[in-house]
Amino acid sequence: MYLRAVVRLFAGNRSGVLVLTPFIVGIYAVLNIFFPHHEPESVGRFGFWGEILSENSVISQILGPVIVLVNALLINIIFNRNAFFERNNFLPSLLFVVLMSFFHGFYFLNGVSTASLLVVVSLYQLYGLDQNTDGRKHVFNAAFFLGIATTFYPLLLVGIPFLFWLIWVLRPFVTRESVLALVGYVIPLIYAGIYSNFFHLRLDGSEFSSGSFEEIYPDLWIITGGVLLLSLVSAGPLSKRLKQSSIRLKKLFRLNVLTAMMILSLSALEFFIFQKTDTTSLLIIPAVFLFPYAFGERELRVFPAGIFYLLLLFSVSKFFIEIS
Repeated sequence: MYLRAVVRLFAGNRSGVLVLTPFIVGIYAVLNIFFPHHEPESVGRFGFWGEILSENSVISQILGPVIVLVNALLINIIFNRNAFFERNNFLPSLLFVVLMSFFHGFYFLNGVSTASLLVVVSLYQLYGLDQNTDGRKHVFNAAFFLGIATTFYPLLLVGIPFLFWLIWVLRPFVTRESVLALVGYVIPLIYAGIYSNFFHLRLDGSEFSSGSFEEIYPDLWIITGGVLLLSLVSAGPLSKRLKQSSIRLKKLFRLNVLTAMMILSLSALEFFIFQKTDTTSLLIIPAVFLFPYAFGERELRVFPAGIFYLLLLFSVSKFFIEIS
């Protein structure tokens, strides 16, 4: 009953409910400290910046959850500011925190978790683009932050063509803006290259994937099943919403799909080349823009709520019950 009340609170339009988000993030972080389920790795990988912080450090275990919190709040701001629903809704932040709790990057800082924050900030800039206004500032900033993200997670180099595709979804092709995007993306890479050379960092192929080697298969199967079910349940309401939406909102959904395609490409590369699955955590970012539709805009639907409660139950019980 109390859980149902919490979901109803986040599904409502009272912004004050966001004060609960830090407490939820904090509960997961504390549980993993006292009942370790996700173990720190001896080395924290940060792409072109090298091994700048051990995951065993207190700083890593603080900054990991802090980044999840900031991402959750930024995503919710993007969701409400761009009117994905007719009224404000704060489910994206709750869904993001609970779904991210299945991944290593929630609890420890590494290259992928650092890049996730920069990807969200880049998307924040892209969602600010408009067909009829000067987009140079937003285009440069989006490319710049994605460039910084790439220095921490170099596999994001795959995202270069997607960057221009994302811009052109919301803007007509403008040569000056495309040049600015390229410049903004390259500047952080140049600085990272100078840093690596100055400190004589030896960068080999393994540095291109700065994610964790952690593979907790029960977690992966459960989160995959939950995400697939929520995607299926979201399809009907989302289709209905698209038929009634403005041209701009349709473009925003297209931008979201392209972001998911980019991350799927990264996930496939990381799995087949480096045998890692950490990048799949980035899929939660575009997913939580869609999942609130599964729960309904006015009345809370029982089936998706049930899926969420099961995911929430497992995300907490995994700290106490080992499933092999």
